[in-house]
Amino acid sequence: MNLSIETRQKSKRKSLQRLYLEPIFKYNLPSKIREKETVRFTYVMSKFSLSKDRRVILELNENNGERNIKLKVSHRFINNPN
Repeated sequence: MNLSIETRQKSKRKSLQRLYLEPIFKYNLPSKIREKETVRFTYVMSKFSLSKDRRVILELNENNGERNIKLKVSHRFINNPN
């Protein structure tokens, strides 16, 4: 699992930059998830906020690369969680 902050510029010349963040603490992080199985785990990051031109990307990748999930989270959900 990777967590990164992506900067994006909305102009003619778009540029993307990803800054990967390291977790402070991991709990029950599985090495394998079987078919039709639900797994809960905890991933603790340091406190941060985002400007309007940034977003968080959560990537969950399989070891052999068969199934990959990418979740893009806007700055609104990070800065105003309620």
